[in-house]
Amino acid sequence: MYKKQKKQLKSFLNLGNYSDELFSRNSMTTIIRALLEPVINQNAVSLIFTRFKNKEGLEGLIKRLEYCNNVEIVDTTAQGVLIKDDYVELEFIVFTSARYNFVLIWDYSSDSNKNYTNCYFLANSRAVNDVYEIVQSNLTADYREKFYLHKPERRENELLNEALFNVLKKLNTSIEENAFSQNEDFIVDLSDEDSNENKIKEITHEIKNQLSVLDIYTKLIEKQFGKNKNTEILKKTASIITAELNELRNFGELNIREIILQDVILEAVDIMSEILCEKGNKIAFKTSHKYDISVFANENKLLSVLINIIKNANESSKNDEFLIEIKPDKNSVFIDITNHGEEIKEENKKLLFEKGFTTKQKGWGIGLYNCRQYIKDLRGSLELLDSNKEKTTFRITLPLD
Repeated sequence: MYKKQKKQLKSFLNLGNYSDELFSRNSMTTIIRALLEPVINQNAVSLIFTRFKNKEGLEGLIKRLEYCNNVEIVDTTAQGVLIKDDYVELEFIVFTSARYNFVLIWDYSSDSNKNYTNCYFLANSRAVNDVYEIVQSNLTADYREKFYLHKPERRENELLNEALFNVLKKLNTSIEENAFSQNEDFIVDLSDEDSNENKIKEITHEIKNQLSVLDIYTKLIEKQFGKNKNTEILKKTASIITAELNELRNFGELNIREIILQDVILEAVDIMSEILCEKGNKIAFKTSHKYDISVFANENKLLSVLINIIKNANESSKNDEFLIEIKPDKNSVFIDITNHGEEIKEENKKLLFEKGFTTKQKGWGIGLYNCRQYIKDLRGSLELLDSNKEKTTFRITLPLD
């Protein structure tokens, strides 16, 4: 690309929301993968212009794109594509499809050690066309007809939502680069409350878009096959997610009401039964109490805690039978959840409920921490009752008054 055009691109970037944060090469490859993963998974018809001086970490992604019949990639570093190649470290992706488009541009030459860069990103914007025109002006072949043939239909935005949600999982306005490179986790800067509030709104919006898609397809399934247990579970799961999102908006409101404990436990059993079957696991509910036990709780939160504990047990067990047992006494009710899988190591027992602690390779370490906080909000407790070679039992204690 001519130096004049490079300046033109950089001037264009300065008009937009060019990031003040620096991203490592590893972070950039992670962002690229997050944006393109939905395209690969759905083999969406699309056109991609790339400028990768450094393809390290992207070889597998590029190969997968090449296997997609509907994806055409134009490598602007290839011989005969560019008129002239003297724009040094500037790299970019210009992507367009009938579903969405985006531009991602970065320039390692701005950093002395060539390993960190600012990043400019925009999606479903007219400005994508402006960036493309600057790129096109330096190509030997004319791709304008193809490019504008792939102009996005704004109504079909599921792929865009998925791609942006993938990116939002990885990014924050303040990136702790080393932690990002090692864990590829979403890092929250608690010192910037306004920024985090906006980020929560963005993520909530994207999740709700996906929930609307889930709702539509659930209704289509019901229309085709009629209502059944599976569609009811889908709707209940969606309602739990919606309730969690609404709580972000009304933070601090517990929405506690009187509920029947047995009903919530049976619902958790119904939701998890099919998932457990995949590993040969089963789950049973046992109670010696003949009457309904009423507790004051947020039903969705309690259900979420039960599902989380059962799911963890499922990950450590095969061909096992889990047991949920309730034992009321005068002032409290105990909910014991037992499995007979892998024993929890002694050194991990005291750390299980610590925020950030996880034994999973890609875990966040917030599942059991959140569960304990939910139960504390109900004036109850969550603890590991026991874990040995024979069994592991978690106990939830809730007040009856």
